Amino acid sequence: MLLIAIGAFLFQIALEYTAKPYATDGLYYQQLSSEAMMQTVSIEDLRDAPLQSIVSLYMQPPALDIIRAILARIWASSDSHLLLQKVDRSIYVLWAMLCGLMAALIFWWLSKTTQMGFAILATVFFSAHPAVIFYATFLESTFLSTVLVLWTYYLLWSIWQNPQKPVLVFIFAAAVLALFFTRSLFQWPSIVLFALSLFLLKVPIKRIVLFLVVCGVFTGFYLAKQHYKFGTLSTFGWSGLNLCRAIDSFERYNMRSYWSYINGIKNTEEQEHSLPSVLVRRYKISGTPNFNHVSYLRLNENMMEYCKDRLLNTPVNHLIISYLHNIWIYFQPSSRYITSNVIVDRLPWRGLYDWLFSFPVLLGLLLFAGLYWLTKAKGPDFIVGFALALPGLYIFLVSVLGEKGENMRLKFFIEPVMFIFIACQIYAMVGQIYQKVLPKPST
Repeated sequence: MLLIAIGAFLFQIALEYTAKPYATDGLYYQQLSSEAMMQTVSIEDLRDAPLQSIVSLYMQPPALDIIRAILARIWASSDSHLLLQKVDRSIYVLWAMLCGLMAALIFWWLSKTTQMGFAILATVFFSAHPAVIFYATFLESTFLSTVLVLWTYYLLWSIWQNPQKPVLVFIFAAAVLALFFTRSLFQWPSIVLFALSLFLLKVPIKRIVLFLVVCGVFTGFYLAKQHYKFGTLSTFGWSGLNLCRAIDSFERYNMRSYWSYINGIKNTEEQEHSLPSVLVRRYKISGTPNFNHVSYLRLNENMMEYCKDRLLNTPVNHLIISYLHNIWIYFQPSSRYITSNVIVDRLPWRGLYDWLFSFPVLLGLLLFAGLYWLTKAKGPDFIVGFALALPGLYIFLVSVLGEKGENMRLKFFIEPVMFIFIACQIYAMVGQIYQKVLPKPST
């Protein structure tokens, strides 16, 4: 497993090194720094007032900016642009290490359900996935979130396989908390959903209660802070915008007006001095608006009210058509997300992978794998299957009902899990066919 991890890490590093001549400033493979991401706050605020800035986040969960703040403290440069480059270069290395961890976990999981040779081949195949390479060089939290989803799923499967190990539930709680503090998709209701999966897997009630208590304490303190400072029980400040986009409701709010809103903000002198810089800064050093500006709180509240009204007054057939369109985007190749990538655009195998991991092939493989599993399942297996599928269904529904345009990126969250499920079913089916075709030895 260690060799698999090292190999995947070195493969990613080698690709990045080879593509350096084509990268912007010899560093950015997608022309976007971490500072240019809507999800992040200014590297200057993270350098000058890290704790205050992290506590004052309301637009996104804090994990990515915590990582950036730690790296900014390590490099400690007074030159903001040089500091940003050093931090981003370090994130590339961290994400390459996550490539190794992902490969190791995929191999470990497959080695427990298939033969060693198949597990190695399947892991190598997925490690070359253009979407893996794409998001490992995308300086935001998609790749970290994907690895955490894979880890969470593996732990859930392990709990089903090893119900006698209570420690797994505590590790599972840590994984769920990591998701909560990393990705806005995992708000507090998702914790209840994970607890339901544990219940369906017949985990003892005491352990489920402990899981809820552990998760509840940490998320509760954080959400209490959010409510006290910002009047919200969410870690996500764009919910209204995303819901409006999901139903094609752009009459009043859209991305262009959202971006330009910063120009109409008027900071008072009192506000400038009483609030942390991360809440009153208009633009980051990349020129990107600071979407953690305090004035966006009111805009987001207005957008949410507007979106609720549009949902109630939009014809059902329009909503259905819009959500079907979101599903269509969802099943597009994950590596085709918005920006170009100087590494992925030059991969000779990209076309094959994009074909395999998009509609109709991916959906067909999922349906085939699911139907094959159903042919083997017995009574209790159906409950287990639903318990294991529940988190993936949740991620899929939120990705479709709460977003339009970036849905294929959200699909990548569960692509490793989907790949493992499909690979296991193909392996089982081929083995079954082989046993039937192979002549039985004569007695």
